[in-house]
Amino acid sequence: MSSRFARLAQSRLRTVIFGSTAATLLHSRTVGYAKGYKTTQIGDGKILKTNADFDKPIAIETSDMDWVASPIPNVERKRVFLHGTKEAGKVTSVVRYAPGSKFHKHPHPEGEEFIVLSGIFSDHSGDYGPGTYCLNPEGFEHAPSSKPGCEIVVRLRQHPNLEKDSGWFSWIFGSTKPRTHTVILPEQGAWISEPSWGSGVSRKILYQEPSNGYDDSTWLEKLNSGSKRSRKVPDGMAEEVFIMEGSVTPSFSNSKKKGTWIRYPAGSDADLSATSDTMLYVRQYPIDMIIGS
Repeated sequence: MSSRFARLAQSRLRTVIFGSTAATLLHSRTVGYAKGYKTTQIGDGKILKTNADFDKPIAIETSDMDWVASPIPNVERKRVFLHGTKEAGKVTSVVRYAPGSKFHKHPHPEGEEFIVLSGIFSDHSGDYGPGTYCLNPEGFEHAPSSKPGCEIVVRLRQHPNLEKDSGWFSWIFGSTKPRTHTVILPEQGAWISEPSWGSGVSRKILYQEPSNGYDDSTWLEKLNSGSKRSRKVPDGMAEEVFIMEGSVTPSFSNSKKKGTWIRYPAGSDADLSATSDTMLYVRQYPIDMIIGS
């Protein structure tokens, strides 16, 4: 049975059993943000929270932050978000590798996502330059390094796999699969105009797997100078924006420059006015996936 036919059969069976309105609501609960995610112990020690209030918009200019040493020699970081223990929590950081720095081989519980800002990031899967996007799902292991040095924006433990259902319930409501290891090079992918978001706005999808039950998505977004991007964050979701190039003015703050990390809460207007040609690194995700229900 093809996946397309299976999804159609699931949809029709929900409608027969529950009626059209109830079937739609139940389906939205299974493909939306009320899902069971596989989480792991985030280490012993005090639970720390940095910028973990998802009810308010926030903007952090990382260029004004000091670099802080990590446990790995010659690797420094600027943390903009932490929920969990100091070295095993869910975290978002700008990370800088000095030339010749390297990690020992390690896994990534609940996944790792990053984009290269400058330099060359390397592991056994390849050498990746500026603009390269990687999603390393749970089960992926590597020993990253950088001969010339590099900077990346990285999210750790923020891409858990969904719990796998089985039996008749799974057949009616849809089954799930582990996330796919994803690498998108700068020259790959198509830019698509988003006129409903505003004139001069386009984006390129980096990661999305709705067919496997995952509701989070990551993309690059271009705004022409003088354009305004206007869109609403769906209920139950949050949206993060990192300014890779250019500058924008959020509706809740003053003008923000390259290197700024912005997060919009659920249901808010994620409006941005571009004061120059701008490139954004954007992720939208269910809040419950990050901090639990």
